[in-house]
Amino acid sequence: MDADIEFLMTVAPFSELDRHAVAEVVAQCKRHAFDAGEPLGEFSPPGQDGLFIIQAGQVALSRVAGDVLETRGRGELFGHCIAFEADGPDGYLATAETLGNALHLNAANLNALVQKHAVVADFLSHRPGDRLRGMAQRDTGTLMDVSLRPPVTASPSLSIQACAALMAKHQVSSLPIVDGEQLVGIVTDRDLRSRVLAAGLAPDQAITQVMTAAPKSVGSDARIDDALLVMLEAGIHHLPVVDDRHQLVGVVSAGDLLRSQAPHPLRLVRDIQRADSAAEVARLSHQAPGVLAALSHQGSEVIEVGRIASMLTDAATRRLLQLAETELGPAPMAWSWLAFGSQARMEQGLVTDQDNGLLLAEPPDAEQAAYFLQLATRVCDGLNDCGYVYCSGDVMAMKRWRMAYSEWSRVFDQWMREPDPQSIMNCSIFFDQRCVAGDAELAKRLQQRVLKQAQDSRIFLRFLAAESMKHTPPLGLFRRFLQEEREGEGKGINLKKRGVLPIVDLARVRALEGGLSEVHTEERIRAAAEAGVMNADDADDLIHALRFIGNIRLKHQVRCHEQGQPPNHLVDPDTLSGLHQRYLRSAFGIVRQAHKALALRYQI
Repeated sequence: MDADIEFLMTVAPFSELDRHAVAEVVAQCKRHAFDAGEPLGEFSPPGQDGLFIIQAGQVALSRVAGDVLETRGRGELFGHCIAFEADGPDGYLATAETLGNALHLNAANLNALVQKHAVVADFLSHRPGDRLRGMAQRDTGTLMDVSLRPPVTASPSLSIQACAALMAKHQVSSLPIVDGEQLVGIVTDRDLRSRVLAAGLAPDQAITQVMTAAPKSVGSDARIDDALLVMLEAGIHHLPVVDDRHQLVGVVSAGDLLRSQAPHPLRLVRDIQRADSAAEVARLSHQAPGVLAALSHQGSEVIEVGRIASMLTDAATRRLLQLAETELGPAPMAWSWLAFGSQARMEQGLVTDQDNGLLLAEPPDAEQAAYFLQLATRVCDGLNDCGYVYCSGDVMAMKRWRMAYSEWSRVFDQWMREPDPQSIMNCSIFFDQRCVAGDAELAKRLQQRVLKQAQDSRIFLRFLAAESMKHTPPLGLFRRFLQEEREGEGKGINLKKRGVLPIVDLARVRALEGGLSEVHTEERIRAAAEAGVMNADDADDLIHALRFIGNIRLKHQVRCHEQGQPPNHLVDPDTLSGLHQRYLRSAFGIVRQAHKALALRYQI
């Protein structure tokens, strides 16, 4: 019996239970020996004959019609609802391929087990999305874990001088402005310096003249990571906290978060913003992988880490642009610095190159063109020094991608009017765009123009859908993982090319189809579901697949970084637990099913 317990503790999902619970399962099992070619049962509906755990030998699972779906061996299960695909068979046959044996848990004991242990119930679910949704999410703490003082507030009728005196009396650096029980504004030390003293404003003016009206706020139950993201995105250092009745309960500052977790990206962003040279920006930016790895260890997941990584890249880009303008002088016309790819989607990891472009308001003359070439070159060289290496495909503002609005429009028009393999490949990069610095309205105008044209071009969307399906999930015959090998990186599943990118590509097509402006992949999928472009349940499954695959890739990159190796995308499946291997197959199955739906829609 001890040997059976040791064996079962290595088998997902029993590996997630404690030894006592596993011993109870073993005590309820009976050993079932089988010969090669022996029928082991028709499980239709699945679960009525309990669960089989293979200890030795090979078992083929096939459709009732006869075609083999997959082969399972030691440490794998059959008898339950198996998610071959999201629309997999209601029933299946099991046939022994070799001599072997299995532990058999009857239906009554199986039902009792799933009622008692949610992790087993989630694992045995017939829908892959249910499995992924059942994965335990680590909690990184909420604002309730941060010690907040009762807020000092002021009425909007008070003067600037009265509010400044109140802040001095209570030694606070921010003052929420409250009308009755409603938060209507906030004023900070920085506001008093820049909007009052520097502007020469009379101190007897109403505080409403200088406060930030309708400030961003978060709930007291918000995760620390979410509060951090709000502060980073808005470029603020004080964030009001409200309760479930939207009444003010406190203000969290950058200092509060810096004390709650260290190292912290807020400090790094602040230091980058204050860097006095490109060399200093580079020195600070090389701390980013360590900061991101620390966030992962603290429980932050791939969505939060991806956003923060991209914000750090944004901060370095903006500071390099500011330093370049200081040396070169003011720009001769309006411009917008565009990020493409993962930075635009805010989905960067611990390893990334740079993809960027420069959008100019008007066609430049020779002198203006020379200025913007110098600007772009300084920034792209600076980003390379920061660790955001030059794009191997030359998608950079210092190369070709530095054009006037009219030229960018012409290029996009040509790609969509005459789609070919190269133009479709370009679209997969350039359709993920976001303004990082400069004239945001100029960038928005270009994006809206491109979205409108793409939505109206069914032929172009069909080409783009076909291209997106070239990145297929890495499941081969009998659902075995397909691996690849790269010199210096080892062998494994390419979770970028065969895991993340298939979902990113699919979400892009759906967003363009709906004329949706969202760029972040998860937001695109949700928006597509809300717009009726995707089924809501399928969209939710796809989001959970993206998160699961992304989290495995993130943890792999963190391990590479901590071992002193360059982070990569090749994950050896043997380093994953049996539970994670099975869930990874479920995630890939969701992607495969989404590809089928896309192919049906565009008749590919």
